[in-house]
Amino acid sequence: MKANAFLTLALLLSSPLTLLPRAWQEEGRKPTQEEDEDELSGNAFTRFFLQEGERLAEEVEGTWMLLEYVDPLEPELAANTSGYAMFQDGFLSFMLTVEAWERRIFRLRERLIVLSGLYRYRFDEQAFLQLSSTTSITNQTSDGNMQQEPAGTVVEYYATIEDGTLELRDPDGVVMTFRKVTAGEFPERDIRTLESLRSRTDQWDELEVRPR
Repeated sequence: MKANAFLTLALLLSSPLTLLPRAWQEEGRKPTQEEDEDELSGNAFTRFFLQEGERLAEEVEGTWMLLEYVDPLEPELAANTSGYAMFQDGFLSFMLTVEAWERRIFRLRERLIVLSGLYRYRFDEQAFLQLSSTTSITNQTSDGNMQQEPAGTVVEYYATIEDGTLELRDPDGVVMTFRKVTAGEFPERDIRTLESLRSRTDQWDELEVRPR
């Protein structure tokens, strides 16, 4: 995808004077070489990133399940990771849990990395995904204890979407890879479990016979 993006950008920059500023066209004059190069380059870059941001904003809508989490500062991550990201109407619901290991003098100690929250999101003029937290919690703190992040905590990611796969990369090198999922049915096994639990609960029995 990155190669295709750069190829598209190169074609834009090499295109003829279809991107001439309107003022020059109205004046009926040909721009100088310096004006030509600056304006064409600026227009091509701007147009490319605007179109890319629009594409990402459209394709990111929906639910994504976490496939992989890579953090260069956390080399002892276990393979057991889970999480999801749900993008809808400018809001992102996000949940991430990752098993990790802390190396001690004589042993490894298991710990769980947790990040969850609700964020506003947008793709900026350079097609970066920007997040602003509404409410969020994390235990990625100096003491490892869970705490609430201040509202308005911001972060941005370099985002790519290709073949139903979303990749988010932050400035620290953390990479999260997601696969888009379609709406699923409630599991039959869980339905039976709930019905079994309900049948053994006096309170539910009273509610079922109560007249409506």
